[in-house]
Amino acid sequence: MGFSSSSETSSDENHNQRPSQASVISLVVIISLTRIGHGLFMSLSGPTLLYLVDNVNGTVSQVSAMFTGRSAGFFVGTILFGLVKKRWPKYKPLTTIAVQIVIAGVLVLIVPWLTNLALLIVDTTIIGLMFGFFDAGLQSIYLQLWGEKGSRPYLQSFHFFFGVGAFLAPIISAPFLEMADQVSDDDTCPGTVDGVSVTTVSYNDTSSPTSPSPYEGLNPVSWTYIISGAYTIVIGVIMFVSAVLRIEDKIKTNHEASAESRREEPIRDVVWLFIPIMIYYFMAASVETVYQSYIYSIALCSGLQFSIRDATTLNTLFWIGFMVGRGSGIFYAKYFTPKTIIIFDLITTTLALIIMSIFGSYIAIVPWAVSIFYGLTVATLYSSGISWTSNVTNVSSTYILIFGAGNTVGVMTMSPLAGALFDMSPFNVIYHILAMSICNDLVFLWMMWIGRRHVKKLNISESKLNLAEDSEKNLKTRL
Repeated sequence: MGFSSSSETSSDENHNQRPSQASVISLVVIISLTRIGHGLFMSLSGPTLLYLVDNVNGTVSQVSAMFTGRSAGFFVGTILFGLVKKRWPKYKPLTTIAVQIVIAGVLVLIVPWLTNLALLIVDTTIIGLMFGFFDAGLQSIYLQLWGEKGSRPYLQSFHFFFGVGAFLAPIISAPFLEMADQVSDDDTCPGTVDGVSVTTVSYNDTSSPTSPSPYEGLNPVSWTYIISGAYTIVIGVIMFVSAVLRIEDKIKTNHEASAESRREEPIRDVVWLFIPIMIYYFMAASVETVYQSYIYSIALCSGLQFSIRDATTLNTLFWIGFMVGRGSGIFYAKYFTPKTIIIFDLITTTLALIIMSIFGSYIAIVPWAVSIFYGLTVATLYSSGISWTSNVTNVSSTYILIFGAGNTVGVMTMSPLAGALFDMSPFNVIYHILAMSICNDLVFLWMMWIGRRHVKKLNISESKLNLAEDSEKNLKTRL
């Protein structure tokens, strides 16, 4: 009988583990596919930036305003998730996120038909809002299900698959860019006339109402956005089905021991901690986004004078490094602390940018080497920052918005500034990124100092609380 009972218990445990493991794998796969779509769209703006300039008949600095709109939308979406989570603590976001992904896919798909700059900015702003909401929501799911330590590899994978999508962007766009280039041989790069920045167009010259379009039908580059939008819609539908099947509840039931149990501290206790963290994300997101958005155009339009094929390959090399960096982060996050990873990343990214700034404008091999190495080292700054913060205080619910806040304000201000610098001289963008990287080195030192003080303060408070509880127990014992 005893043997039969233990067999039944073992059988029940295995039966319970199977649906749990299947649910975990399903959830991680769905979130990963979603992040591939996110990375794909966000990174298409790099190799297709000049196409978008042509499509709305504007300048690089004008079209760079879409980065501001997209980031502002992302910021609002992140805050919206935090407010919803605070108002309804038991809120499960998968269904809402799935619907938003489908809507975002439709908005990505229509980008080629937006020939008005204002409409392009409005469209990308709404897409940014959707992405901001589900970015915060999906990271919140990982933190709540597995806690600070258990979620580290999941968060690294979350950001790794963004890199996969970003890596695919220049590969998908390359053949369409080459097709567009074969139709027209005009220069695509901005120049100056009497000190005023202008942009000459190649894909579709709309500067003159009498200029005939070189295309019958769609510009070939348009297909990059159609592919991205269609993929995003399909993934949104798959996530909606998963949400209906209550996949999140099945996982939570079997992972209660590892789930985040700490309460979020009152804002008055963490506000001074969050300020340097938001500045860190301001810089970290900016150095990554500005580089990947402009390196294609810098290679094409600076003194390097890369061909379209070589500029696309350079952009792809950055994303190969980025993808490898985030992929390896999934594994070494188990063995190294977030602080160690961040310090290594900050030092190496700054060194890479110094080399690029000094030698990159006239030694052709330098941009190739730096791009892949820079992608490799900048890759884990974002995810490791979340793990570092979560180690200091609980940010799995309302406070998840702080990362998006710093991220989006950085991108919405630094990307347009980079566009203006690019119009003056393309290589100015590299100096701009180097300055931000150096600033972030100093900001992280500030973060560590504030974080150490915060943890010490928490330990003192807990010691006093434990002492008070022990005194009360002793008093009751005596009485």
